[in-house]
Amino acid sequence: MVKQKPDFGALFKKYRLRSSLTTLKEFADSLAKKGFAFDKSLFSHWQKNIRIPKNRKLILAIIQMLIEEGGISSLKDINAFLESADQGYLTDEEFTQVAGHSKFSTRLASADKTLQFLIEVNRSKRLVRTGWTEMKINDPESVAEHSFQLSIMAIFLADQLGVNKERLVKMAVIHDLGELITGDIVCSRGKIIDIEKRYQKERLEMEGILKIFGIINKSNEFKSIYEDMLERKTEEAKIFWQLDKLEMAIQALVYEKESNKDLEEFFVTTDLHLQDPFLRKILAAARRNRPNIKNKR
Repeated sequence: MVKQKPDFGALFKKYRLRSSLTTLKEFADSLAKKGFAFDKSLFSHWQKNIRIPKNRKLILAIIQMLIEEGGISSLKDINAFLESADQGYLTDEEFTQVAGHSKFSTRLASADKTLQFLIEVNRSKRLVRTGWTEMKINDPESVAEHSFQLSIMAIFLADQLGVNKERLVKMAVIHDLGELITGDIVCSRGKIIDIEKRYQKERLEMEGILKIFGIINKSNEFKSIYEDMLERKTEEAKIFWQLDKLEMAIQALVYEKESNKDLEEFFVTTDLHLQDPFLRKILAAARRNRPNIKNKR
């Protein structure tokens, strides 16, 4: 299906009415202050899509004005407006020009900053999970592989468990990114949980999360999600930590079958954390599928 180009007139009217410039006269007066003086009848033609401005400097001035007046609130809005006038997309230089001094600009990242963020996150594909290396597992999974499996679990189990899917998936995706700064610190083995070590780990990982998402001006959004996880009070947070442990048990099952190693302590840890009845059924199924280990440690 061919993507339909946005209608300039409809967007012009939508963004103008969303702003404080509710009349065409107010719009004309405001635009004149930016050096573009036109009879307000022209704007009526724009609104009806009879005529469409082609001067990019003029369109950028309109965008800047609509940002200042609250009519445009996202980069998506900007690019839709430009596309409707056959003007392509906003460049980084133009973004600085039209939105550089607005509150709106703090929510967006440049292409360079976005690339920097993605390269930083890419390191999670090579950061190995410490628990498996300590067990001398050959080719142990990375932090990214664990997060991927956990995200899949969050996607298809959220509805069944009655929690907010979007928030649960975000938790699954970001929860270990702080380890890019701290490394993967193990604070529990079997029934032994080092509470002080866990607290220090979580505090350091919070700092890591803020640093990484600060690159793209998203620290506040993901700080809120991470704090929710650490407080363990919402249903999403409670389910998340159970899924995190269940994923570990499933991975232990896979490694037992591949390596003939007894990984009982990972099943014990999971059993201590699971409260949801359905998740406990999955754990029970995993236990039933464990192989008979010939040479137990």
